[in-house]
Amino acid sequence: MSQLRDEWNHIINGKFIWLMLTVPLIISVVFGYVFKNGQINEAPIAIVDMDNSAYSLQLINKLNASQYIDVSGIYHNSIDPNKLLYNEKYVGVLYLPEGLETSRLQGKQTNVGFYVDMALPAATGNVRSGVTEVLSAENSAYALGRIKATGLSDSQASGTISNMAIQQRLLYNPTNDTMSSSVIGFVNTIMLSLLSGAVLTIVPRLREEERLKNALDNPIGIISRVLPYAVIACAALYLSTGLLKHFGGLRFEGNVAQVSIPFLLFTISASLFAMLLGWTAPTSAKAGGRGMLVILPAFLLGGVQSPVMMLPDPLQRISNLLPITWHFKFIRGVGLRGGDLRYFIPELGGISLLIVGLLIGIFLLILKEKKKLESFAAEEELDLMPDLMKESAAR
Repeated sequence: MSQLRDEWNHIINGKFIWLMLTVPLIISVVFGYVFKNGQINEAPIAIVDMDNSAYSLQLINKLNASQYIDVSGIYHNSIDPNKLLYNEKYVGVLYLPEGLETSRLQGKQTNVGFYVDMALPAATGNVRSGVTEVLSAENSAYALGRIKATGLSDSQASGTISNMAIQQRLLYNPTNDTMSSSVIGFVNTIMLSLLSGAVLTIVPRLREEERLKNALDNPIGIISRVLPYAVIACAALYLSTGLLKHFGGLRFEGNVAQVSIPFLLFTISASLFAMLLGWTAPTSAKAGGRGMLVILPAFLLGGVQSPVMMLPDPLQRISNLLPITWHFKFIRGVGLRGGDLRYFIPELGGISLLIVGLLIGIFLLILKEKKKLESFAAEEELDLMPDLMKESAAR
């Protein structure tokens, strides 16, 4: 308990609490507000209508009625699409060729050109889907009318065109907003950076202050020093998630009480991971430089930037050694999907095994450090023996 109180006093006199409870909260509010819309539902496009017919006008109105499309400009003369896309006034240009209505009446295929500005991929994903949906509906309606003319009923005609229909339900993040992916990933990475940066320096600080030798007599005491950091970080996770939900509309469906368990397991495992990495650093300054050994693997392998399932199989296995990998599994499973904690026994077991492995690693480092200090003390005694013998002979 004495080491725990000592570490708590160090935290109170430092900046960790202030940083941990303010930086993530500010980031959550700012990013939650900035990315509140999450997607562009009314993406502006230009239409070059070379047909200028009643049907082309009807088609344009249907496109403009889509929730994903805003027909912001209509041109009736041939124009280079680059000139319309250069200044980001539009994200796409749709070409309706001359003879569109005539070809439709004659049952001939018509090629409609759609130029999409992929310099802005986040802005064009939904508009592409919107144009495809409208044109697919037009094709189905045209084919249905032609088949019904043969005498088939509505049901028979629909079955002839599409014998099997798929009904989709987009779950958990139906609007594909970035709040549930990029923003929450960035906020949690910042929190991991702050937590790791503080815990990395615990052992090197004790070494600099020449208190490590005494601390090693109580291994549990050394490990308990990470608990205040873990508890404060867990509280910061709660607050930042709440602010993202309030200001950014984050779809967090999990049980507030249940999610505290994986949150605390994450902050404890992340703290132990940082202590393990920073143990051998000779000074606090050099320990702080090891922060990239936490952040870079977390960013690349932890599911922050891309799903873990996209990684090669060896890297997927390595990612299980990172606390943030398990953390994002809980965020998505419990938080975003609203799953009960009892469905995540394997994940709870996985992060618990990781904690056990980290504890074993730290205990091995403690034993190694004690042997090193004992060896160093023995060498000092041997060095002092000749001097003591000389003093004794002189007397």
